[in-house]
Amino acid sequence: MKSILTIAQTTFRELVREKMFIIIFFLAIALLLFSVALSNLSIWEFQRILSDFSLASMEIAGLGIALFSGSFMIFKEIEKQTCLLLLSKPISRSEFIVGKFVGLSALILVTLVALTALLNFILLEPNFIGNSILILINIYLKILVVLALVFLLSVYIRPVISLLFGLSFYFYGHGINSVEFLIKKTRDENLIALQKILEAVSPQFFRFNWKNYYFLKDAPDLGDVGIMIGYFLIWIVFLLVLAVRGFNRRDIVINS
Repeated sequence: MKSILTIAQTTFRELVREKMFIIIFFLAIALLLFSVALSNLSIWEFQRILSDFSLASMEIAGLGIALFSGSFMIFKEIEKQTCLLLLSKPISRSEFIVGKFVGLSALILVTLVALTALLNFILLEPNFIGNSILILINIYLKILVVLALVFLLSVYIRPVISLLFGLSFYFYGHGINSVEFLIKKTRDENLIALQKILEAVSPQFFRFNWKNYYFLKDAPDLGDVGIMIGYFLIWIVFLLVLAVRGFNRRDIVINS
């Protein structure tokens, strides 16, 4: 556990100084502030426009950090063999992967908390604070599912492909019901069968899509919150276990 925390702290400090994180973080703040100007165009829909746009910006920021940092992190460690410096110490490969994941997850969490605090400061609605925390948890866990997938893919394939696959994974998880509707319209049995397989092996993000004004005003049912947390945790652990397993089997020593 100590080794994991040490790697996580080092990863966190390294990522905070990266230009990519700084750009994404301040871009998210800019989008949130832009939503304030946009919401002022409609007096009656101020809170709705501000909250919907801001919550979407938060998820985009967290997803951007997960995709860009997560897809390149493990690949660079393997490609440059910098991970050998750590693995030469009493640190297992499993601890290395989990430590990197925890460090990047902490950075994403700090980003989302900061943006959520800024949103609540702008809205000045005490009743929204508790609900915004539930939405933050929802957004955070969805992003961690994508991050765990990207970690798994980056062990085997190029980072750009991992990034694109992770992004597709995210969009498909939100649009499963729409894709299913369109495929049923084709009446192609092969496509319908393929859709069912993809649906079975993909997280159904659309069932827990709470980043909007409705859920900010009226909190999701606590039972649904519990189901959501358990559902996404299962996905995270499953994908992370596969990533660890793949990294344990990966030959990272390049013969000159």
